[in-house]
Amino acid sequence: MRPRFLKALSATVLTAISSAAFAQGYNSTQAHDSDVTALYTCETYMTNDSSFYSAGKDGFIIKWGQDGMGEHYQVSDLQILKVVRNPSNGDIAVYETDGISTHRVSVIDSRTFSKRYTKRFRDSVSALNFSEKGNYLIIGTASVNGTYIFNARTGTVTKRAGDVSGIITYARTGESEKTAIFYSPTGSIIYYDMTAFKQKASFFTEGMLEQVMLFGAGNLKNRFLAGVKNNTIYIVDATNGKIIAQYAAREPLIMASRSQYEDGLYYITSNGRNFSMRAVTDDMLIKQLGAQAGKSTAPQEPLIVKNFTGLRSRDSFTCAAKNSSGVILGTQSGNIYTMSSTPESETYTIFPITEKMYERIYDISADNENFYLLTADSIYRSSYDSRAVTLVAHNSGQTNLIKLSDRIILWSKGTRKIVQSVSADGSGTVTLFTPVQSLQNLRVFGDSIIYIQGNSSVSLYDMRTGTNSELYSGTSIQDAVLLDEDTLYVAKTSSGAGDATLVSVSITTRETVPVKIPGNVAFSLSYDYNSPGSPVYGILIRAQNGSNVTEVFGYNPVSRNISTLLRLTDEDSDAFTSLHFPRVYTNLGKNQIYACNVETKKNMVYERSASMPMKMEASGSKIAILNRNGSISWYSQNVKGSLADWYLTVNGEWFEF
Repeated sequence: MRPRFLKALSATVLTAISSAAFAQGYNSTQAHDSDVTALYTCETYMTNDSSFYSAGKDGFIIKWGQDGMGEHYQVSDLQILKVVRNPSNGDIAVYETDGISTHRVSVIDSRTFSKRYTKRFRDSVSALNFSEKGNYLIIGTASVNGTYIFNARTGTVTKRAGDVSGIITYARTGESEKTAIFYSPTGSIIYYDMTAFKQKASFFTEGMLEQVMLFGAGNLKNRFLAGVKNNTIYIVDATNGKIIAQYAAREPLIMASRSQYEDGLYYITSNGRNFSMRAVTDDMLIKQLGAQAGKSTAPQEPLIVKNFTGLRSRDSFTCAAKNSSGVILGTQSGNIYTMSSTPESETYTIFPITEKMYERIYDISADNENFYLLTADSIYRSSYDSRAVTLVAHNSGQTNLIKLSDRIILWSKGTRKIVQSVSADGSGTVTLFTPVQSLQNLRVFGDSIIYIQGNSSVSLYDMRTGTNSELYSGTSIQDAVLLDEDTLYVAKTSSGAGDATLVSVSITTRETVPVKIPGNVAFSLSYDYNSPGSPVYGILIRAQNGSNVTEVFGYNPVSRNISTLLRLTDEDSDAFTSLHFPRVYTNLGKNQIYACNVETKKNMVYERSASMPMKMEASGSKIAILNRNGSISWYSQNVKGSLADWYLTVNGEWFEF
C-alpha cells in the first residue's frame, strides 16, 4: 500500500504529512540511465495506439508518444523488471525489486503518478498482467501456490489460486475475463475458470520456456503460445500443449502485436555483427495444426523481414515489443530503438530515438552564496538567482564533495580512493589521506574530518596537522558526528538486547556511553557544530507490532530527551536528515522532501519533480534538491511548490523544464 505517515505520540513531536504525490513527469528524449528491462505497448486488439511504455533499472517508467517524446517519471528507487497497463483505466502496474529480499508490485495512476496501492511479496514476481477488461490484476510469484488474483482497482485479494500449485510465469485472460491461461515452467498450460476460481483443464507442454506469450489473430486469435529455451524458439498449440514448430535462433527476442490487424510471431536474432528480424505467420502455422491430425509436414522456414545494423558498440538488446506500427527494442545502455516491420531487401541501419542529453550531477554542496555541483569530470558553481554555471575545477572520478570556506573536499563512497582538498578558486588540488578500507561516510566539523571505514571504524583526520587517529571501532557502524573537540556520537546497528544504536564516545579517554534510544538501527545523523549543546538528529528504524517503522528523531545531549519528528509505518533504510536550523529536512518515504521546523513544531512538504529526491542543500533563502536522475529542483524555503527543475547539459549549461 502507499506509505502512511502517522502523528507521533510525543507531545513535542511534529505533525506528519501525507505522502501522496501528484506530480508531473518531464518530456524529453533522454535515455534510461542503464538497462531497459521491460517494454509494453498501449495497443489493444481493437485500438491502434502506437504509444508504449519502457521501464528500467533506474526506477523510471517512460511513456513514449507518437512524436517520439517520452514522459519520464521515477516510481521507485529500485529496478523495475515488469510493467503492464490496465486497458480499462490506463493504470500502470510495475514490479519493483532489489533482486534479493524486496519484491513489490505497485499500481500507479498514469495521470497523477500517485500510487493506488502496493503489494509486497516474500518471493520474486514471476508473472504480472491485467485482465482484458481491467477488472483483475494477476500476479504469480516464485513460490508454491503463489498465484494471486486481485481486484485491480482496490488491490483486495479476490482469490489466491491455491489449486495452481506450480510457479506461473505467464498469465492472460480472454476478452470476457471468464477464463485465464497460465504457463508454468514445470511444463504445463493451465486453463483457469475466473468465475468459479478453479482449474478447468491443464496440458503438458515444453518446460522452462522464457519470454512466454500468446499470439494469433482472426480465427486463430491467441491460438499459439511461444517461448524461448536454449537458443530455440518453441511454438505450441495453446489448446493442447503440443509443439508444432521449433526454430533455432541466436539470443532471440520474441514479440507479437496485440492488434487485430496483425498476426504472427516476430523475433530478433543475432547474425554475429548484425541482426535479423524474422517472422512466423499464422498461415504458416495452420499447416502445422493440420500435421497434428496426421498430415505430416515440415515447418516452413521463417520469413526474413530485414537484416539490420546500427547498434552502438558494446551495447546489447535486452527486451523487445511489437505493435502495428513496428518493432521496439530496449538496450543495456538505456537506449530505445524503433523500426518498421516493412520488409527490406538491403541491410537496414537503425538509430535510437533516445539520447544522453544531460550530464549527471552526483553530489551537491553549498556555502552562504552558491551551490557546488559534482559531475563525473567537473566541479561547477551555480545559483538559482544567477543561473550561471561556472567551472571551478576538474574532477578525477570522485563521487562526493563537501564545500568549506576556502576549499572543497572530494571523496568517493564505497571506495578506497584518496581524499582530496581542492581550492575553491580552482588553483590547486592536494591529497589529504588514503583510506585503509572503503569509505562509508565522511563529514567535516571545523578543521576535523570524521570518516567511517568498512562499517567498523570511525577515524579523525586533523586538517591542521595532517594526522589521522582512530576514535572508535565496532561492528555495523552507520554514521558519526562530532559535537565538540572531545565528544563523538556514533550511530550503528544493534546486535541484540543491551546493545545501543547510538553511543557517545570521549575522544580523550575513549570511554563509550550508550544512549537509551529504542531501535534496531540508527543512521544519517545531523548536528550543528557551530551551536554547542544543540540536539543531534537522525533516522531510527525499530520494530512495532511485528513490522518496522522508520522515524526522524532528535536527541538532546544536555537534557537527554528524545523526540520524534516524523514517523513512517514502513522501513526506509535510505532516508536522510539534513539540518539547516531551525529546519530538519528529510526524504523519509523516498518520495518527497519534508521540512520539520523544530521551533514552530510544524512540517512542510515540498512537491517533488519527476525524479525522487536523494539530497538537499540550502543557501540563503533557496533550497536545491538533488534528484536520483542527477537533476536539480529549486525551491524557496517557505514555498512548497518548485521554482524550476534544471538539468545540466553535456555542454555545461542549464536546461529548464
